[in-house]
Amino acid sequence: MIITNNILHFASNKTQFSRKELIVYLSCQSQTVSIKSISQQLDRLVKNERLKRIDRGIYSLPLSSKRSFNISVSNELKQLNGQLKTQFPFASFCLWDSYTILPYMHHIPNLNYIYVDVEREIMESVFNFLNANQTKRVFLCPDKDEFNRYIIGIEAIIIRSLVSESPMQIIETIPTPSLEKILVDIISDVEFDFLQGVEMSYFYRNIIEDHSINKSKLLRYATRRGRRAEVEQLYNNAL
Repeated sequence: MIITNNILHFASNKTQFSRKELIVYLSCQSQTVSIKSISQQLDRLVKNERLKRIDRGIYSLPLSSKRSFNISVSNELKQLNGQLKTQFPFASFCLWDSYTILPYMHHIPNLNYIYVDVEREIMESVFNFLNANQTKRVFLCPDKDEFNRYIIGIEAIIIRSLVSESPMQIIETIPTPSLEKILVDIISDVEFDFLQGVEMSYFYRNIIEDHSINKSKLLRYATRRGRRAEVEQLYNNAL
């Protein structure tokens, strides 16, 4: 008979674990196991909220200490959201700012950016509108050279292409990125080139320690951006 305490003890020493790893562990503990009975026990523990299923065949303890990820919505973001909804009522867009990522970084750079991710078809229209109605400088999809030459160290609004099916969440009626979107974007876009090597690993580790990540959602979006291998390696190394 599979003992619940053995499973929970195993889970307590793991950030996450697979059913296969559990079977090996129980076998080493001289437990008589079968795949069917293990699956039933795992399903029961998930149903009773003593375990959390985070992917197919992947489990973890429900970490109540992990905080929900919510972007702090500034008055500036609220005003920008109102302007865009009024001017482009049928557009899909996503708003956030650089202050979102600063708490998870080791070396804090001088970042004062608002990111406006919007459908590619209306990017130029959004740029023209914001350029005429904002006191901050507005940039449309800057490349690496433009970013280094004109944007570093100043306050700016950066208009970026919104990838279809990007994972997002609504906070105070404002469309903002989910944590999974941010984790992929920071290794894909020139605005985050300062996050390299050890700094990127530090960032991923801090995020994963503090927040629950939907791995399926993360890798699905990473695949759409052609970054699955890099994201998966960073994610696994951070566990």
